[in-house]
Amino acid sequence: MQVERRSRPDRVKAIAVNAGLGLLETAGREAAAAFLEDAGVPLPVIARVLSEPDRRRAEDLR
Repeated sequence: MQVERRSRPDRVKAIAVNAGLGLLETAGREAAAAFLEDAGVPLPVIARVLSEPDRRRAEDLR
């Protein structure tokens, strides 16, 4: 069984994810995805945070 990690060790990416979630609300999914990709966030993480709000980490904007 795989243990799900609940904290993000990379603070820079954590900040990028929160900024991307803010962008999702103001500019839409495409703009948020492009921003996160440019920030170096891995594609599986981008897909999760933009498409599955129930699976976001507690520190992510909700």
